[in-house]
Amino acid sequence: MTRLFSALVTVLCALPLSARAQEAEPKPKVLLMPFATLGGDVAPRVGVKAVGILATELKSSEKLELVELKKPNADAVADALASAKKLVDEAKELRAKRKFRLADEALQKALAIWRTNAAQVTDVTEVVDATALLSAVQFNTGRDDEGAKSLGAALALSPDRELPLAQTSALFSKVVSDARKALREGPKGSLSVESSPSNASITVDGVMLGTTPLLVREVPPGPHYWRAQLPNGELVGGVVEATAGKSSALKASSQSKDADSRLLSSLAQNKVDADAINAAKEVATSADADVVVFGALSHEGKGVALDAFALTVASNELRRLSRAVFDTELLSGVELFNLANEMANNKGSGAGEPVKVPAAVASGVVASSRQSEVRYGQAPGRDLAAEALESEGLTGAKEEPRKPLEPRRVPLKKK
Repeated sequence: MTRLFSALVTVLCALPLSARAQEAEPKPKVLLMPFATLGGDVAPRVGVKAVGILATELKSSEKLELVELKKPNADAVADALASAKKLVDEAKELRAKRKFRLADEALQKALAIWRTNAAQVTDVTEVVDATALLSAVQFNTGRDDEGAKSLGAALALSPDRELPLAQTSALFSKVVSDARKALREGPKGSLSVESSPSNASITVDGVMLGTTPLLVREVPPGPHYWRAQLPNGELVGGVVEATAGKSSALKASSQSKDADSRLLSSLAQNKVDADAINAAKEVATSADADVVVFGALSHEGKGVALDAFALTVASNELRRLSRAVFDTELLSGVELFNLANEMANNKGSGAGEPVKVPAAVASGVVASSRQSEVRYGQAPGRDLAAEALESEGLTGAKEEPRKPLEPRRVPLKKK
């Protein structure tokens, strides 16, 4: 036994020092940032999916350790929105008990919460129904002018949606019908939306209308919930009052001073400068990462290109990774697999080519400053096709369903 132990010690000692050091060397910790977008024609979901696929590939590597970005707790906003729904339920019960003053107070509180958190409101129909309920409560207490104003606000948010509350009273249904007709036939306003940086996705009253700079025409007068998703992924928004015959200007810009927001804002403007590097180092330090990977997506041909970088925190060295081009649906993850493999084989910090700062994220990409126009409530593309069918007199035409193919029966040959 003693001889066997001595032999094992001898073998271990005979191993090259580099091999033993490699076994004991810890894996580099890599932080993968969300990708910014360039050009305004890359859907946000493409960036989310690309980050997810690359993260999965990096996690499966035995040579790297993927760490996550620590984000502030968003439970406060979720709790606030949940409390708004609860207040509306309470208002319904109070109105049924004819406690109109208390119902009014509950609804006003709920609407105030939604207005404060407008950028996070995804279901505007909840706001519409609550505003219509407030209108009914005000009519119940003889405040007809206030009731008419609240009803107008509800219809402005969703002109074509039938209000469930209108079905409960023939009189209120008539009032709603008259108010909707007046709103449709009356003059409209417009919204002129800009953002810094540009190419932010704009949603008005729950409908994604396009990217900045954007002019929204035929906007019903009244309050409207708008939201901008900036190229750095940040959501900003609020409630704007549209006025008939006038254009209301909106400007969306980053409200966050966090390091990750600063980094993504710089990338969205197609630049990697000293501030971007400092922001990347701050983010990496907060996540205890050795290497931080960041980049931006741009439209190329019929697909999407990813220009990514790897920054080694200890040496402050920035390297450009191999450019990856893939289809918008990411049906094939080979390009991202190759990118992850390149990083793993070089332990993150040695991948790619050195880059001097300042540098452009992608060459040849120019942000468009041309303002596009869209009609209120119409998502781009879908309604244009409908209008084309209507102009050709094909509206309402239905395609006959195809009958399933019956299998052919081939008779067996007799021997």
